[in-house]
Amino acid sequence: MELRHLRYFLAVAEAGSFNRAAAQLLVAQPSLSRQIRALEHELGEELFARTPQGVTVTAAGQALVGHARHLLALQAATREIVSQHETPHERVALGIPPGLSATWLLQVVREVGRAVPRCSLDLVEASSARQLLLLREGRLDAAIVHQTPAEGVVGRMVWQESFGIAVRPGHPLEAAAEHRLADLDGRRVLIHSREQVPGQQESLLAATLAAGVHPVWLFGEFVEHARASAEAARAEVAVVSSYTAGQQLPDWPWAPLRDLPMALTTWVIRRTDSRLIVGEVIEVIADREVG
Repeated sequence: MELRHLRYFLAVAEAGSFNRAAAQLLVAQPSLSRQIRALEHELGEELFARTPQGVTVTAAGQALVGHARHLLALQAATREIVSQHETPHERVALGIPPGLSATWLLQVVREVGRAVPRCSLDLVEASSARQLLLLREGRLDAAIVHQTPAEGVVGRMVWQESFGIAVRPGHPLEAAAEHRLADLDGRRVLIHSREQVPGQQESLLAATLAAGVHPVWLFGEFVEHARASAEAARAEVAVVSSYTAGQQLPDWPWAPLRDLPMALTTWVIRRTDSRLIVGEVIEVIADREVG
């Protein structure tokens, strides 16, 4: 199949007649008919229903119309790019989690544009669990997630934060400079859902169980609306990072949870079979300091 076959096909489909299409294309009608028959033979489908009054496009032909127009449009765009000597861009789809620092992300986008000018960066906002799925399916090239790379994935840590406790104003714990797991005993404690911060639930539950501490766990999925989630759940405290507390719970005093062997780690990852340009983008992201 050649592009001229698609041009001939569209001409006949739009003209509704081999004779009119041949006149528009400045080719002989028998030659045009042979080209269309050759295309039909290659595809194994009849593209036109022929009648004494002209031709109509079959269902198979209708399916080809949009595809043919798309391919011919790409051909025209290719010619334009070459004629203007433009540097071709490679698309890199990057997953980002909700709640990421807007200032830091803007700096990253600008730095990628400067350091990897042939990259066209597409941002896709999704939870860590959703990003990992999209990465496995090949719908993301790279991802910024709150999870250590697993098998088939490589990457670099961007930053790490200790978890702490944000305390409801007026609560007896609000004046503490630091907290212990024992402070959670019997408290209504809001934590992230398993899908949002993978591994947090299991680590918290295991640590408190080992310490003989029994909080009232409240599982939520929150980023931008941590305060509303805490109010809705009637939480006394929320186990969050210092960044989340400062952004979403500014009037809830936050202090570190010293005896919790867990931290919120953020990684930028890619598949092991990714393109070279994806690795270049990851290096730029990992080298951008978090302010």
